[in-house]
Amino acid sequence: MKNSSIYIVSLVLLLNVFSCKKDTKLKKNEPKTETKETIVKIKKNKISTIERDSTLELQKVDLLYTYSDKQIDTLLGFCNCEKNVKQNTLKIQIRTEFPSLSELKKGNRSATEFQMGIERQYRFLTFYLRDSIVEKTNIFKASTESQFENKKIDSSSIKNYEIKISRFDYKIAQNVWGSYELELPNPFGFIENDFKIKGTFHCNNWKIVDYEELPDWTIKGNNYIE
Repeated sequence: MKNSSIYIVSLVLLLNVFSCKKDTKLKKNEPKTETKETIVKIKKNKISTIERDSTLELQKVDLLYTYSDKQIDTLLGFCNCEKNVKQNTLKIQIRTEFPSLSELKKGNRSATEFQMGIERQYRFLTFYLRDSIVEKTNIFKASTESQFENKKIDSSSIKNYEIKISRFDYKIAQNVWGSYELELPNPFGFIENDFKIKGTFHCNNWKIVDYEELPDWTIKGNNYIE
């Protein structure tokens, strides 16, 4: 986690205010980070659950923590949510990004958000909810490099998860927030052997990125993609 403070602080300096929703202005908040020296214990074969927790506090900045058995690191999360009021369904998607695999191997762990022309990769954690049921969970991956078995995109299902959510009524998306803890079938890819991630989310009313749209995120241009 030695580079987490540099990564997060560099993002905070770029933004005077920040939240899941692009157009929502919030007070400047600098996440607190600390170095973890002890081994992180990862539970295996957990029973997947979702529960309503009305005591959950809304976070001004949503962070994503990525874990290996010995290390924790921190990324910034952007949250989009797509609702269907009539069916009371909600698609929650937390997006994060960081340098491409070749850049990570060179030791480049600088923040990629709002930088131009940087090789990068994206992760899209996606929860599909109907009432109090999780219909499916996916992780979509995209990179400006061919790094997923010589492909630029990848996808897998997440079977082990714990999700806490403020409510099961989704008609007002901004009133929905929560936290999650996931065990992944493959490493997340930011640090070595990071099979576990957790973080927070705050919904808005915005379209999510579908798997079929991932190629749009593999194009290295002069500007970041929104």
